[in-house]
Amino acid sequence: MFSRWTFLQGIIVIILGILAFITDYFKKDMATSNLSNTVNTVQMLMTLLFIIAVIGLFSLLMFFQSKKSNTFLLHPIWKKMHIIVSFLLVISIVVFISAFFISPLSEVIQSSRWILFITIYYFLFLINILVLTLIKKNTISNAKKIKSSFIWTVLVLFVTIFFI
Repeated sequence: MFSRWTFLQGIIVIILGILAFITDYFKKDMATSNLSNTVNTVQMLMTLLFIIAVIGLFSLLMFFQSKKSNTFLLHPIWKKMHIIVSFLLVISIVVFISAFFISPLSEVIQSSRWILFITIYYFLFLINILVLTLIKKNTISNAKKIKSSFIWTVLVLFVTIFFI
């Protein structure tokens, strides 16, 4: 009924939930000071590790999907997926920012932090898929495409978050 790849994908989803719980637990105990560069550096490193872990787990999900299905990344829609994902990402950002300022979403997120992690996972997944669709145009194996998308996604997010 289920292949071992499906089982491993299920374990990855559970790990994503555990990662959100651990991150939420340690975030409550972390105090920030604008005067301390050490604390800011540690927080930047922890953010980078969180991004690497999440993008790595998403890449593993896609890798296991490529093991399950020989047709993964071969459907004709993948030729236009970079446009679709870009549009979906922009619309999602606009909706999220609008909902944050118009509705009491910030209060809901404060009380139910799991919504924040689902949102973070959603945006990181979309960014990872967008990078994968741009790399997909190369004629390399699916495993190398997924590995390259992991590396490029982490690099793009690192530069975007820490240098801009």
